[in-house]
Amino acid sequence: MDSDTILSFQAPSRNGRRVRSSPSPVMELVYAQYYLHRRLHHPRGFEVSWAEPVLAADPELGDDLEAFWAAHDLTGPGAELFVLSGRYGYAFDDDPERFLHELPHLAARYLRDGAHDEADDEASLEQAADLARRIEALLDADQAEAFAALLRRLWAPLEAGWREHGEAAVNAAASEFESAYERTGSVLEALPPHHFTRFEHLAQGIVEAAERGRVVVVPLWLAASGGFGFRVDDVHYVGFGLQSEDVFERTAEQVGALARRVKALADPNRLLALTLVSTFARMRPTVGDLAEQVGVSQPTVSGHLRLLREAGLVAVEKRGNKSFYQVETEAVRQLLREVEEMLLR
Repeated sequence: MDSDTILSFQAPSRNGRRVRSSPSPVMELVYAQYYLHRRLHHPRGFEVSWAEPVLAADPELGDDLEAFWAAHDLTGPGAELFVLSGRYGYAFDDDPERFLHELPHLAARYLRDGAHDEADDEASLEQAADLARRIEALLDADQAEAFAALLRRLWAPLEAGWREHGEAAVNAAASEFESAYERTGSVLEALPPHHFTRFEHLAQGIVEAAERGRVVVVPLWLAASGGFGFRVDDVHYVGFGLQSEDVFERTAEQVGALARRVKALADPNRLLALTLVSTFARMRPTVGDLAEQVGVSQPTVSGHLRLLREAGLVAVEKRGNKSFYQVETEAVRQLLREVEEMLLR
């Protein structure tokens, strides 16, 4: 799971709507361009299956999307398209074309309607200012039209898969959510149990919005563990990837396997023994040498070395009745890389 592929935002409030769940090709597209930019240069690459084929079919698309935002001194997409599609009703269209056709006029409309009210704390003021800068990047109709053309290039290779597989999948997920909501009376309980929307800073807003009957839940076929949570015009929009539970389960399995290997380094004496084997590799220390240096018995050191061998972190060479140990350098490096990748996604 990757926090870079999650968008959380709160915009000024206006009108109310009821709790509902619905597919949204427009928000699928908006999320896809947000995700693509966020993961374009990520060391772990993409966690969705559609990104690489899209870029293979249109190799310049990613760079062109980056260039648009860079030309406006922005690092990439943010909340602007989510907010525009939510405020003006495109979220429930069955095709993105109306949104893309009208995009050149939406920035001016949004700013006329009032984009800067009800920001009542420093964080909200910063978010409102960032949104304003991004909306202003779309004020020029010609540039907004050029950006809409980029979005059409992104949607073109995605549309067939959406129509063939995605639409049915998100319709099923929307029905499942609404059934769970009717059964439990709780938006949070009806959402996937391991989705980020259950985190406290988002969950409270969802609960408050549900009490007013103003929540829209959008299952996302194009998302994996990511999604979005934002409020605009007094409606709280929640998007979750259909694969979020599968991603969580895979992550939990990976963490469990990694934890078993990392456990080999958890004992101070065992880690010291490994350090000594590495530091004095040319001296070829024996089990007796290591026991004396660490200050424990030979059977204890032997037990430590056995666990390190089982974890693949040391190798042993027997000569007569002596056993000489050496560090499996690449295995240690790989383990540390895996820990870093798991924790620093």
